[in-house]
Amino acid sequence: MQRNDCWQIIAVLENHNERTVLRTRMKLAIFLSLISASAAINVGHGADVAPLSLQQSIPLPGVKGKFDHVAIDLVGQRLFIAAKANDTLEVVDLKNGSRLQSVTGFHEPQGVLYLPDTRQVVVANGGNGEVQCLDSSSLDVIKHISFTADADNLRYDPQARLVYVAAQDGVLGAIDLQTMRKLPEIKLPSHPEAFAIESGGRRLFVNVPKTDSVFVIDRSKSEVIGRWQLTKAKVNYTMAFDEAHSRLFVGCRNPASVVVVDSKTGCEVTTFPIGGETDCIFYDGKHQRIYATGAEGTLDVVEQVDADHYRVLAKLLTAPLARTCLFVPELDRLFVAVPRQKDRDAELRVYQARH
Repeated sequence: MQRNDCWQIIAVLENHNERTVLRTRMKLAIFLSLISASAAINVGHGADVAPLSLQQSIPLPGVKGKFDHVAIDLVGQRLFIAAKANDTLEVVDLKNGSRLQSVTGFHEPQGVLYLPDTRQVVVANGGNGEVQCLDSSSLDVIKHISFTADADNLRYDPQARLVYVAAQDGVLGAIDLQTMRKLPEIKLPSHPEAFAIESGGRRLFVNVPKTDSVFVIDRSKSEVIGRWQLTKAKVNYTMAFDEAHSRLFVGCRNPASVVVVDSKTGCEVTTFPIGGETDCIFYDGKHQRIYATGAEGTLDVVEQVDADHYRVLAKLLTAPLARTCLFVPELDRLFVAVPRQKDRDAELRVYQARH
C-alpha cells in the first residue's frame, strides 16, 4: 500500500472531518516513521553477516591429547594434522568428510608441510628433533634428517626450494630439497617459534619469545641482520605477514594480543586483543582479515580497516586447547583441530568464511 492511499482511506473513515484527518495523519506519519526506522535497523543487522559459519565437524576417534600444525593437499583434497600427543599424523579426506588414515611412527609431531611440487609431506618431530619426508601417495618415510631437539615450525621457500626448520637451542635450519641435505644452521639466542618468509625480497622474520623480539634474517647470506624489540606485548609465538602493506602480525601471550609491526622499519604500529595462549594466526589478504586461535578455546576474527587500523569482527568459542588452525584462501575456509573433550571425540572443525 502506498502512503497516499493511506491518507485517502483515513479521510473516508473520518467522514472528511478535516481537523480529525489532519490529527490522524500526524499520528500515522509518526507510526510509519518508527516502522521505517525499525526496518532500517533490521536490515543493518541482517547485513552484519557472521564472518565464519561452522560447516562441518569431522570426528577423529581414538586421538588423544593436543594437536599441533595443519597442512593441506589442495589437489588431493586431503588435510594433514600433526597429532602431537598421539604420535600420529591424521589424514582427512575433505571430499568425503572423513578420516582416511592415522599414520604412526612419529615422536611428538609438530610442524607439517605439504609440498605440491615434490609431492612430499614433511613432518617435524619435537620428541627427537627429526624431520621426516614422506611420499605423499604411500605416506612412507623416504628421508630422515636430524636436527636438535624440539623440531617445530616449518616454512617452505618455493623459489629456493628450501624447507626452513625451527628447532631448540636457537637453531633455524634449512633443508635443500634438490640434494635433500641440511644447510648450515642460523644461530639465534633461544628457541625460535613462528616465522614468515618475504616472497618479494630476501628477508625472513622469526619470533624468539624468550627475548620478546622479532629477528630479521637475510636468507641469501643465512645471517641475522636485525632485531626488533617488542614493547607493547611480550612472549611472541605466532606470526602472519601482509606483504602488500608491509605489516607483520605478531601474536603475543602477555598480554594476549597482536602487535602490528611495520616490516620496513620494525616499528610497532598498533595492537589489538585476542584470546589467550595463541598458537596460530593467519592473514586473508583478499578480504583483509586476520584469524587467530588460542588454547583458551577462542577463534578471533579481525578486520583490517587499513594498514594501521583494525576492528574485531567476532570472537567465536571453540574448545579448550583448540589452539591450532589453518586458513586456506583458495577454499575461503578455516580448519580448526579440536582435541578430545570429556563428552566427545577429537575432531576437525571446518568453518566457511562469509563476507
